Formats: sequence, structure tokens, C-alpha cells
Amino acid sequence: MIHRIFTVTLIFLFNIVTCLPYAESAEAPSAAEPSTQEQTAEDAINRKNTHHNYRMDEITVTATKTETPAELLPVTAYTVDAKDIEAQPDYYMSNFGELIRDVPGVHVSQYYPWGPPWVHLRGTGYFIGRTVFLVDGIPVTPFVSQTINNNDIERVDVVLGPTSALYGANASGGVVNVITKSGQENTGFNTGTSYGSNNTWRSHTSIGDKTGDWRYYFSYNGDYSSGYKMKPVEGMVDLYRRGKTQYLWDASYESNSYDYSYLMGKLDWQNSNGVGFNAAYNYENLYLYGGQPGLVLNDDGNQGIGSFKFHAPVGNVAKVTASVGFQNLDRPGTNIKGLSMVNNQPVLNTTSTTRTEWTNNRIPLELQTDLFLTNSNTLTLGAFWSQEKEIRETYTISSGARTAKTDFTTDQTAFYAQDQMFLMDDRLSLLGGLRWDSWRFHDIFDQVSTPQTPDAIEKEHVTYRGGAKYRFNDVFALKSSAGTAYWPGTALWFYANTKSGMTWREANPNLEPEKTWMVDLGGEFTIEKTGTFFTVTPYYGEIEDMVSYRYDVNPAVSGGTIIRSQNLGTAEIYGLELGLEQKLTDTLGLFAALTLNHSRLKDSGANTDHQLRNAPDYWGSLGLRYLNPDLINAQTTLRVSGARYYDDENTDLPYFHMDAYQTVDAKIWRDWRLSPKWILTTGLSGTNLFNQQYASEIVYVDPGLSVQADINLKYLF
Repeated sequence: MIHRIFTVTLIFLFNIVTCLPYAESAEAPSAAEPSTQEQTAEDAINRKNTHHNYRMDEITVTATKTETPAELLPVTAYTVDAKDIEAQPDYYMSNFGELIRDVPGVHVSQYYPWGPPWVHLRGTGYFIGRTVFLVDGIPVTPFVSQTINNNDIERVDVVLGPTSALYGANASGGVVNVITKSGQENTGFNTGTSYGSNNTWRSHTSIGDKTGDWRYYFSYNGDYSSGYKMKPVEGMVDLYRRGKTQYLWDASYESNSYDYSYLMGKLDWQNSNGVGFNAAYNYENLYLYGGQPGLVLNDDGNQGIGSFKFHAPVGNVAKVTASVGFQNLDRPGTNIKGLSMVNNQPVLNTTSTTRTEWTNNRIPLELQTDLFLTNSNTLTLGAFWSQEKEIRETYTISSGARTAKTDFTTDQTAFYAQDQMFLMDDRLSLLGGLRWDSWRFHDIFDQVSTPQTPDAIEKEHVTYRGGAKYRFNDVFALKSSAGTAYWPGTALWFYANTKSGMTWREANPNLEPEKTWMVDLGGEFTIEKTGTFFTVTPYYGEIEDMVSYRYDVNPAVSGGTIIRSQNLGTAEIYGLELGLEQKLTDTLGLFAALTLNHSRLKDSGANTDHQLRNAPDYWGSLGLRYLNPDLINAQTTLRVSGARYYDDENTDLPYFHMDAYQTVDAKIWRDWRLSPKWILTTGLSGTNLFNQQYASEIVYVDPGLSVQADINLKYLF
């Protein structure tokens, strides 16, 4: 009821104040162009060695559907930009999830190097169904998001709270938008290499520039490692003896190893009239050895993210933006019989059993028009369509026979509207958005189901988000927002039955969609004289008909698993997000974030009052950053997290009940001016310095202390 009243109030305000005067355009001012004078190495160094953490500086293209000055946003949003990324340690678990761990409301788990980061926002838990992932503003599936290498990331935007009205299904906790690099006048030519723990080599080469109306950026990155055990045998034997027999067969009998290669290209053009386009493609090749001879979890897989965007003003009254994307994923794997217990001892059987094929192709299209109704009011209208086709197959290696196949297509259609207003000389910001989504799951084939070609399923829903922010003065601002989210579920859970291999699936066509609502109220304090920025945001919400999945022991296959899905009751979520940036001296700054969270199940039978999986009661960080280009740069960060569970049953077992932890990470680096054009950068990073052994996600464990040394050479054009 609270969130409905809030939205009605916003709509009422829109109708009253549409014609009130407005001091500036609602469209963000364009970022200042770099100097056309010759760029020196000293200028480049001084520009990147400045204090900043997760607070947004200029504009965001994520928090709303239009470019908006960060200080005017009526929703809770943060940015980790290039300066922050430069100062962070080089993590062994190298992906964008590690870059945003210090943002209030963001909790990150890992099952690196097999999958993407598990980014959980505002205690909502399940990343696949409750976090939307974008790359350059275009929605991508979580596994495809792994295609982006950290060296190619310009910044990461995070929007907290249900945001389906702006960015579609799954946004129960919010949105993560990874913005890739574009060529700038100071990008130049970069090449370097890194070496670290677990015999990890990371090399990179990039080139980029801006010339006239054109910008370009091209890169190669390599990430090659061995020596890390994803699933230690001793831990999996312990689980086996406690009744969780399904995790032993593919335990890391030897060290895992992986070979990942990345390619990226991006081309931008914009003329003096504001007409422009950009085209980009990110590609990754993946090989992941499973830690047992013959077991290959990712056997020369390939995946990519392509996009093309066009934008043009229509006089002074509108702006039109059109985008199209292409995303592909191909992940083959080879399985063996693996480990089993014989006479109470693990015994390895390397006989090949099955080969799996997993492919996913998705094409998203979007057309958006921003109508400048007045200088104070921008109305955004848009349409979105995507088609996703997924195929999963299993073959017996000895005979070549196909034992399972699931093939389905998902069409999504959406229409949305957003109204954004800036009033009272920009002191008051108002936002309201509505979106209608429709899904159609069709052309379904499942080999072991009856019937093999079930009827199509259609679902539709309307979501909204509204917000208001009032800046009382240059020191204090108050903002509040409310929103809803909707998740129809995945076709895989509706249709897929698999009854071969070590991992079976059991379809549940009766799954109900998840529905989420949440409200928040936040305050921001900015004291320029003391270099202080403080934010506090309490939030409250619920997830109804929560979708949950289980990995059950398969009684028909020794050591096997059955994956099942179900609807639970309601999850009640509330908490408090705190963030602080404090300048201590000209060279030293402090940053801190703390999230106090309560996520519990209601009306869920035996699971009532249980903690929602992957939603600990607290997490946060405290860090110091020292920037002195003439001497040394350094950052150290303490990170903490409360205990959490992997399952909704709150199973109190190793790797299922993950203990609270505290870790310390650090980095030191220095930029050496070799000449007006050349910069040499050297650095040393250490993560988990006190070598805590804690489970980062179910049976995939943290590797403990990790160190990495870096050297990079840059030439400025």
C-alpha cells in the first residue's frame, strides 16, 4: 500500500508543476572535451591520481533513461569510475564484481573462474533472477557479461532498488551497468603484463585515440592461470560423509587451470550537430580444466557481445536513440566418471562419459525518444524487443547417442514511459516511470519430456518506479523512491527434464512469477570545506512468490544431482545503507561503506524465518587511499561480511553455511615519467593478506592470499 500511495502522489505532482520555471535544461551538459593542446605524461598522471570512490561525479546513463546530473538523481545510484578502478588491487578473481564490492548495498560472491560474479543487491540474494546486468546500457544475460575484461572497463554504474520499470525483468535489487572504454585523446598505446599467485599470467595491449569526429579503441587481454583448486577434495569428501554426496565426483583432484583470451573493438562517431553512432564487439575464448584428467568444464568455448547504437537530435524538441545487439554463448564440456568413495577413500575413474553443449543467442532491439516538453520536463517513450534462443544437449561419448536436448525460444516485448522533471532552480527532482512487459516462451522441444513439444507460455506484467529528491542547500539533500520488479522465471526451469549424466533436471511448468516491491528514504550530506560526503538510506520491501532452486541428491545415480525449482512464500527485506568519503589531507582520503540488512522468509513452511540465501545480515568496507604522484600511491581496504547460507533451508554444513569473514587487501603503484610521451607504471597488489580460508560461494572456495605484480608501458599520441 505504501508504494502505491507514493506513486499516485508523484503522478499528482507531475500534473501540478509541469509548467513551473526551470533554470537549466533537463538534459545533462556534455562533458568537457579534453584539451586540444599536446597531452603530456605529467598531465595524464595528475588526472588519474585524484581522490574519488563510488560517488558519481558528472552524469549517469543508468539510473534513469536519460542523461542526468548525478546530484539531481532521485534514486540511489553509485559509480565506480576509472580512478577507482586504477586504485583497486588486482584480484585473482578478476571480474567486474570485485570492482563494486565497496559500494553500499552491493554484496558479491564468486564461483570464479567458471562463471560471472554473483552480484546481490539490497539483500535480494539470487543474482540471476534479481539483478539486471547491462553492458553499455544494453541488457545481457549474466553468463555473457563475463565476456568483459576488467582492463576494458571505463566505469561501472550501480542502481539500487527495483528498477524493472526502466530496465526490464529481474531488477528486484537493482541494475549493474558495465561501461566499456572508448578512445580518448589521452588513451594512447598501452601494453603490459602481470604475474601472480597460482601461476597466473595476465597480459594486455590496447590502442585508442580521438581524432576529429571519430574515436576508436581496440584491445587484447590474456588471463592464464593454474594452481588453484576450485573444489578441494578434502572439502568435498567432508560433504560426502555428511550426506551431500553429489559434490565429490568433479572435485579438484589436481589443480584447475584456465586459458581465457579477450578481444575488443569500439568505434564512435559524432558530428557537430549531435548525430552519432557507436559500434562495439567484445569476444572471449574460454578453456577451463576441471582438475581431473579428461574433465573439461569449458572446452574451447566462445562468447561475444556486439552492439550498434545510433542517436540524433530532432531540432530542440526531441532526441532519438536506436540500438541493436547480438550476444552469443557456446560452452561445450567433457565429463568423466570422476571421483567416488571406495573403502572410505576417494578413487578416481577417468573413463569418459558424456559431452555437453550449451549455446545461447540473443538479439535485443530498442528505440527510445526523449521529448523535451519544456525546459523543465523530459518525457521519454520507448519500445524494446528481444529474442533469445537456447539449446542444451548431452551426448554419450562411447556411442555418440544424444541422451538429452532442450531447445526453446523466448520473445520479450516491452513499452515504457518515463517523466523526469527539475524544478525550483534544480532543487527539486521528480521521476516517474511505467513499463509493460510481455514474454512468450515458444518453439519448445525437450527430448525426455512427455509431450516433447509442450504448448507456448505467455506472461505479462506492468511495473513502475518513482522518485523525488529535494536539495535543501549545498550541504543536505533528501530523496525517496519506490518501485516494483517482476521475474517470469526461465524457460529452462519450466520445461527442461534431464535424466542422464551426473546432473539431472526436473521441470516445473507450474512456477509462479516473482513480484517485488521496495521503498527507500535517503539523506546526502556534502561539506566541501572539509571534503566530506556522507549518505544514509534505509529501505524496506518484499518478494512475493519467491522462486527458489535446490540441488538434491539423486538416488538413481551414485554421486549425482537433481536440480529442482519451486515457489516459496514471501521474503521480507529491510536494511540501512551507509556510505562515507572523507578527505583527510591533500594526499590521503578515507572511504567506508556499511550495509545492515535483514532478509527473512515468511509463509514458507519449514523455511519460515530462515535467512534468504546469499543475503547476510551485514557487509561493508573501510579503506584508506594515499595519492602522491611524485612519491607513491597506495590503497588498503578492510572488507567484512556476516555469515550467510547458500540454500533456503539454511543448511548448517561447510560450504553451505558460510562463516563471517574479515579480509584486508592492499595495492601500491607508481607512475614513472620517462618523457613527455612515455609513462611506465609498476604496481604490487595483495588480496586477503592474512590468508583467511573462507568459502566465497557454496563449493567454490576462496584461494586465500593472492599477490600480483604489474608493469605497464603507455605512449601518448
